[in-house]
Amino acid sequence: MHNLKILFISVCFLTLLHSTEESNAAKETGFFSFDKNLFFGEDDGKFDMSAYLSTKYGFMPMPVIVTEPAVGYGGGLNLMFLHDSLASSIERKSPPSISGVAGIGTENGTLFGAAYHLGFWKEDTIRSTTAVGALDINMNFYLRDIGIDMNLKGYAAYQELMFRLGESNFFLGGNYVYVDIDSKKNNEELPILNPLFEHEFKMGALAAVIQYDTRDTIFTPSKGLFAKASLRRVDENFGGNENFWRYGAKAFYFHPIMDKVTFGLRVEGEAVHASDGDRIPYIAKPSINMRGITAMRYQGEKMLLGEMQVRWEFIDRWNMVLFGGAGKVYGDEYRFVPGSGAVQESISFQDAPTHPAGGVGFRYELARKFGLWGGLDFATNEENDFAVYITVGSAWGAF
Repeated sequence: MHNLKILFISVCFLTLLHSTEESNAAKETGFFSFDKNLFFGEDDGKFDMSAYLSTKYGFMPMPVIVTEPAVGYGGGLNLMFLHDSLASSIERKSPPSISGVAGIGTENGTLFGAAYHLGFWKEDTIRSTTAVGALDINMNFYLRDIGIDMNLKGYAAYQELMFRLGESNFFLGGNYVYVDIDSKKNNEELPILNPLFEHEFKMGALAAVIQYDTRDTIFTPSKGLFAKASLRRVDENFGGNENFWRYGAKAFYFHPIMDKVTFGLRVEGEAVHASDGDRIPYIAKPSINMRGITAMRYQGEKMLLGEMQVRWEFIDRWNMVLFGGAGKVYGDEYRFVPGSGAVQESISFQDAPTHPAGGVGFRYELARKFGLWGGLDFATNEENDFAVYITVGSAWGAF
């Protein structure tokens, strides 16, 4: 499921690129009639997309690149339509609303398509997100060290509405998600595990969300704090056939420790809970989401991770990035016992193994006006797996 999050973050990220008033230096022009000056910085003459991203276009196709090891390399296209309104005030600038469709495919046969609308209302005091998508995903899920090759096919719908609290940096709101997924194994190995993995999962959930944000930019922050907490109830009364709780919190802190050097700290935790007689689908359990660790490699009833990053601008417009962290999953989990199948047991936080990962990367300043950097990250983990990630903006997803 992590690759769906990557696509959704990419869609939202590309939307928010336009959260500024139109540049005086940029021309209003059609998509196929570019002014080359839109792609060079006014101060240094180097490649810079600030003016281009500040120009209003109606229709804009954007490529999507997937590098998640769980589904393999792939790509697709995001066709966006930007609505004309660019509301702003002295206090803040509001992004334009946007509608679009997107689709991706990867080398292991994974396919995903979605239609979406993101709305920004009343000078960014109300935010709404609507999305409907269909998926056909092939990826491994794990019983500790045993990977089960799964196919997930179905569709999902999502609606969120957030309200700014006065003139503060707090938002309060909620969202609803509905998922209908048919889960099947891709091979006939270990048929004893079929009762755990082969199901049709229907889930309807309501969530309450609170968010706080003082970052200097939503793209590649150099200072500020972002924090978000959610409480979600999956219930038959909201649609579907599952009943359980899911809750989580995350915080990202950025601070300049010296000239051209920025320190970043990430802390994140999630948990699920079900009453006696209810089940928690394996696809809904928290997992460690960190560069260097394959999506869904480590899952459990509870998850906690921490990650640090240092970003150094060693040459004008060029950054070197060093990052590393570790995570744990604990609580109730399944393990495979030959002859018995999947057996549930509980593991404490203290006894749970720590899974580290880290690496290096580089960034180029793509749009100075927005504080937008992009580049590559090279990461590894305790199992010496190697992964490459294309990172545009922050590697830590705020969604």
